[in-house]
Amino acid sequence: MMNSSMLRFLGLDKAIVYSFVLKTWQAFAGLIGLILITQYCSSDVQGFYYTFISLVALQSFVELGLYIVIASIASHEWAELKLGMNGQITGNPAALSRLISLGRFIFKWYAVAALIFFSLSSVGGYWLFAQSQIVNVDWKLPWFIYVAFSSVWLWCMPFLSLLEACGQVDRVAVFRFWQTFASSICSWVAIAGHHDLWALPVLVMVSVISCLYYLLVTKRTFFRPFFNSPSLDSIRWCTEIFPMQWRLALQGLMNYFSFSVFTPVMFYHYGPKVAGQMGMTQQILMAMLSIALIWVTTKAPQFGILVARREFQKLDIEWRRATQISVSLVLVGAFLFTAALVLSALLHLDPTDRLLPLLPSLFLAIATVFVAVVQCIAVYLRAHKKEILTAPGVLTGALTGLMVWKLGAAFGPVGATASYLFVTAFLALPMTVVVFRKSRHEWHIL
Repeated sequence: MMNSSMLRFLGLDKAIVYSFVLKTWQAFAGLIGLILITQYCSSDVQGFYYTFISLVALQSFVELGLYIVIASIASHEWAELKLGMNGQITGNPAALSRLISLGRFIFKWYAVAALIFFSLSSVGGYWLFAQSQIVNVDWKLPWFIYVAFSSVWLWCMPFLSLLEACGQVDRVAVFRFWQTFASSICSWVAIAGHHDLWALPVLVMVSVISCLYYLLVTKRTFFRPFFNSPSLDSIRWCTEIFPMQWRLALQGLMNYFSFSVFTPVMFYHYGPKVAGQMGMTQQILMAMLSIALIWVTTKAPQFGILVARREFQKLDIEWRRATQISVSLVLVGAFLFTAALVLSALLHLDPTDRLLPLLPSLFLAIATVFVAVVQCIAVYLRAHKKEILTAPGVLTGALTGLMVWKLGAAFGPVGATASYLFVTAFLALPMTVVVFRKSRHEWHIL
C-alpha cells in the first residue's frame, strides 16, 4: 500500500481515485465495445455508429457552454456552504439563495436547449444519412430514438455538474461508474445480439433512466431547496453568466469543428467505412485523453475555491502538479498507441480495416498531447470565473473545420488529421500559453 506522502506526491484524493476508476472502466468498456463492433457489425454499420455519436456532439450548438459556467460559479458559492449530516445544504443564506437561483435557471435553459437539439439534429442527421448509397443498414428508427434520449440526457447533465461543483465529485464519480457499467453491459448485449445501431439508443436510455433516479430519488434532499424561489440574492444572467457564457458558447461551437467534424466529413465524402475508421481511432485517443485529464478536471471545483479565497500560491502548486501528471500520461498513451500500430505493421497484422492507417493515426496522437496542455490551461483560467480563450478557440476551431473540410475532401484522413495537427501545434497551443502567462500575472497582482 502507498503511504500518505506518496499519495500526496501523486496528487491522489478520493475524487481522483473514483474518477480514475470511472475513466478506466469507460476505457475498458470502450475497448470491449470496439472488439464487439468489429466482430458483430459490418464496416458500414461501424461508420453509421460513429457518425451517430459525432452528430449528437452537436449538443454544443444549443447548450452554449453553460455547464462550464455552472461549475465555475457554483464552486465560488459553495466556498461558503457545505453538506449537512442528512445531505441538506447548510451555510451562508445569501450564498444558498444564489446557488438556488443558478439551479432554477439551468433547469429552464436546458429544457429549451433539449427541445431545440432534438428538432434540429434529428432532421439534419436524417438528411446526412440519406445521402449514403448503403441500403442494407437499418438506421432511421435507431437514429430518431437515439436523438430523443440524448435530448433528455442533455437536460440531465448540468445537474451532475452542479453536484460536482458543490463538493461531490467523488460521489458523482461513483454514480457515473455504476451508470456507465449498466449502460455498457446493455449496449454490449445489443451488439452481440446483432441489433447493430440499436446499441446506441439502448446505451443512452439506460443512462437517462439511472440519472433521473439518482437526481430525483438519491439526491432529493440536496435538490429540495431548488423547488422554491430564492429568498435573498439571485445570480444575474446578464452580468454574471452571460459575459463568460457567450465566450464559451463560441468556443463550444468551434470545438465541434476541432473534435467532432472529422467523422461526418469522412462519411459525406468517403462513405461509412472510412468514417468508421476515423471514429474508432478518435475514440481510442479521446478515451486516453479523458483518463489522463482527470488529475486536473476533478480538481476544478477546488481550484475555484482557492481563487475565491485568493490562495494563489497554493492554486499554482496544485495545478502544476496535476498538469504534469496529466500531460505525462497523455505522452505515454500516445507513444503506446503509435507503437502498437507500428508493431502491427511489422507483424503484418492489418488494423486499418477498422482503424486509420499509421500516418493519420500518428498525426492524431501527437495532436492529442498538445490538446491536453491546452485543456489543463483552460481549467486553470476558468477557475477565475473568466473566459478569455474565446478568440483563440474561435480562430482555431473555424480554421480546423475549414481545413478538415477542404483537405479532408481532397486527401482523405491524411489531409484531415494533418490539418488538425497543424492548427493545434502552431496556433492553439502557442496562443493559449501566451494568454495564460499574461492573465495569470495580471489577475494575481490585483
